[in-house]
Amino acid sequence: MMAVTCWLLLFHLLIPVQAFTKCNVRPKFAYSKCISSLRNEYDNWRSDAVPLRLPLDEENVQHCLALLIDSDFGTQMFGCHKRANDIGITGNMAFVELSGPEVVLSLSGKFWHRRETVLGRAAMWLHACMREIVQVNVADEEELKDFDQVTDEITGEVIFVKDKRSPDFNGDRATMEYQGMDPDMRGPFPSL
Repeated sequence: MMAVTCWLLLFHLLIPVQAFTKCNVRPKFAYSKCISSLRNEYDNWRSDAVPLRLPLDEENVQHCLALLIDSDFGTQMFGCHKRANDIGITGNMAFVELSGPEVVLSLSGKFWHRRETVLGRAAMWLHACMREIVQVNVADEEELKDFDQVTDEITGEVIFVKDKRSPDFNGDRATMEYQGMDPDMRGPFPSL
């Protein structure tokens, strides 16, 4: 009987979620003991590449984004989690609109990862869950830039470059870049 209850509760997790908490990312589910012991669907997809299969609509896009942000992987990427926020990561991703088969998102705050990587991970996950998606974009291309160039209004010369990334709290990002490695492949916390 317990196994049947767990499977029925898992089936209900596929229903789109409309209620979110403070970060607009955590779905309100009535978790039972068997559900709380399971991993997030995004984490399961990363380990066995079997995603949810959902039809393309706004509620499902928001639900899948919530799963990404609330996953174990999301705890090192988004600022609504304590561990990431403690080291200066304030980044957030929000759904803007669904325009036919194109999903438009917005990126705000400071990310440790490159903004292109954050958008790319979201795009892969959304496309894996909803095959109808053709493209995932941001509302403004400026949101994808990790640096802002401040220029002199008269001469047009670059005065300084403002870093929009979160602080490199332990020097790992700079070390990996120096060594020719992609820091986005590991993230700020080596244990994850």
